[in-house]
Amino acid sequence: MLSFVGVAAIVISIALLPAARCKDRTQYFMIILLLLAHLSVAMYYYRYTNHASADAWGYYYDPSNQYLRPFSVGTVPVFKLVHFLKVELQASYLDCFLLFQSIGLAGLVFLARVFKEIEEKLQVPDRRGYLGLLFLPTLLFWTAAIGKDAPLFFSISMLVWSILNLRQRFAYFCVAVGIMVLFRAHIALLAMTALAAAAFFERTGSLGRRLGLMMIAVVGIWLVIGPAQRTINFDETSVSSIATYVDEQQSIYATAGGSTAVVHAPLLVRIVSLLFRPFFFDAHGMLGLIPSIENIGTIIAFVYAIGRWREMAHLARRVFFVRFILIFAAALLFSLALVYYNVGLGLRERVMAYPMILSSLVALWSFRRKLAHAAPRSREDAVLSRSYAIRPAPES
Repeated sequence: MLSFVGVAAIVISIALLPAARCKDRTQYFMIILLLLAHLSVAMYYYRYTNHASADAWGYYYDPSNQYLRPFSVGTVPVFKLVHFLKVELQASYLDCFLLFQSIGLAGLVFLARVFKEIEEKLQVPDRRGYLGLLFLPTLLFWTAAIGKDAPLFFSISMLVWSILNLRQRFAYFCVAVGIMVLFRAHIALLAMTALAAAAFFERTGSLGRRLGLMMIAVVGIWLVIGPAQRTINFDETSVSSIATYVDEQQSIYATAGGSTAVVHAPLLVRIVSLLFRPFFFDAHGMLGLIPSIENIGTIIAFVYAIGRWREMAHLARRVFFVRFILIFAAALLFSLALVYYNVGLGLRERVMAYPMILSSLVALWSFRRKLAHAAPRSREDAVLSRSYAIRPAPES
């Protein structure tokens, strides 16, 4: 039987549905289906961890009493939160699973809002099919369990959503960065660095806007660089320190990589492996086969985006939001590939880049729909024309 925590988690999940801002019954149906799918995956994951080794089990039962460690960013906040729920609120293992599932679902709802607002800013009709991207199996699976993955995905999705209207959503932006710092401070550092880079290359906004964005990014970097340095234990300002850290991590992971280890592969191979594996030949059981099938779609999507590089480059030049998410995604994937050591870990960590990757695909698809309906000349000329910059829709 569920305790107060489990019941509250289910209530929170249901209460999140209106936040998706659905406009018709079909969209409401898809969001309700998303809730049911996420709950079902959480229940499967819960049952799976009852008879298989998993981080979620360790966070709840905590055989080594990690909750007693001094507070620090990383895994310690998860141990302390779960211990508080277990001891003070009498939460069961299932209750905690449902609570973290509701956090992951909130991230999916934020991502649904991002898709919708991209269409609004481009002034193209809603396409319900974009919500189907939220049903990716790995996205549902890794955001439905106890651990750092659900809050990290939630914070990254909130950050991406806040960037669409940073002036009005600055408080959400700060909360998102704060959550990132709490669980993986170096991800927050990458986000602030991406913000600075996107502002530096801003060419369409006013000088005041560029300076304001640069100021936010510089202050953010100054605030998060300390926690990030303590988390990963190297000096971000020293190239030799970074190289030493990467070498040490690769030496450690070389002994833990298992049969799918790629730690000694060239960087490009690791990036490709991070993005597109497992792929049937290294799939083991259903938990390997399902991501392999998903990766067929991932490959098709990347080939499509590469084939439409002119449109994507045009969006990146003209639209701050697109430029930010592309820089953030590239920086995140590059940093993950540096210490990426096997397919299982890559499959899990890749989910952190999904909010940026999926949002950029939706922006590209929506932009092409706009061109198809409005271009007076050939698509090639229309893409290169400055007159087709994305402009925000009028505020309602």
